[in-house]
This record gives sequence, C-alpha cells and structure tokens, in this order.
Amino acid sequence: MLARKIRAGLMSAIVALGVALSGQAMADITVQEATVLDATAKDTLTKFKADTTGAEAVIANAKGVLVCPKITKGGFIIGVEGGECVLYSGASLPLYYSTNAVKAGFLAGVQSYSMILVLNTDTALAKFTAGDREWEVGADASVAIAKMGAGASLDTTNLKREVVAFIFGEKGLMGDLSLEGSRFKKQDLK
Repeated sequence: MLARKIRAGLMSAIVALGVALSGQAMADITVQEATVLDATAKDTLTKFKADTTGAEAVIANAKGVLVCPKITKGGFIIGVEGGECVLYSGASLPLYYSTNAVKAGFLAGVQSYSMILVLNTDTALAKFTAGDREWEVGADASVAIAKMGAGASLDTTNLKREVVAFIFGEKGLMGDLSLEGSRFKKQDLK
C-alpha cells in the first residue's frame, strides 16, 4: 500500500514537471523574456569560452551556435526535460528556441545543465532553421557529444561532425546522459 502511494506521488510529480516544461516549450517568447535570455546566453557562452581550452576556435568556425543557458530535467523511470535557447548565426538577429524531451528507461533524479550546440556546416544550420517544425536529435541529425579532457580542454575527436553538443555546468544528480529525442522548436517574439 505504501509503495503504491509512493509510486503515485512520483508519477504525479513527473506529470506536473512535464506539464510545466511543455508549457514553456509551446509558448512564444516576449521581447522582455528574449532580452533576459539573450543576456544569460551570452554570459553562458563567455564562461564556456573562458573555461574551455580550444572553445574559442570551435565557436569561431561554426556556422551557427545554439546556446541553452539552463536545461532542467527530472524523472523516475519516465523523465522530462526542457529549457530555452538562443541561436547565433550569420543572421543579424538571434533566433529563439525552446527545447523539450520525454524519455523512458533507467532514469532517476533531477538535474540542470547548460548546453551549447555547434552547427558546423551550412547544411546543418539550414536543417535546424528550416520552417516552423521542430528539429529533433536523432531524427533530423546525429549529434556528437564532445568530451572535456583534463583541465577543461576539448577532446578533438568529434569536433568536425556536422553537429556537436557541449554539456557543462551540471547541477543535481541524474542517471542519464543522452540528447536522443530532444526537440527544438522556434519561438516567435510577441
């Protein structure tokens, strides 16, 4: 009986977190929210460049850089994640995206982290920004997760792939490290 109540409580918490994160993912972004997100994203990118040897060159050679200052995920068996991101590319104005995912499997915990997605080719950037539909990791592109070496230097093995993700600044504990199934949706300014 107690186990059933605990399971019901956990499932309720997961559903509530999922609703909260999906609401974030479906909403447009206001000019004020975009201004705050843009400043936070620039701070995140500056910190990444300062703390990671070789990051400056990777960013300089990219066709597009998606900065997600804070992605939050949580769950038990079934998990959800979500956050907001800014895409900097050759365009004069940044583009704003939301990200979300629902995952199942061996998941447990709550975690937040920062992510930078580097789009290394014109083709990858064009696919990412095409139309109003969502772009999904695994369906639209394979993403290489870059590993950090000792002293926060980059392991250059995967850096030439079309799309490379850098995950850093983890807070909390989560038994999962995967971007598979993560979706990115363009947000309009309102």
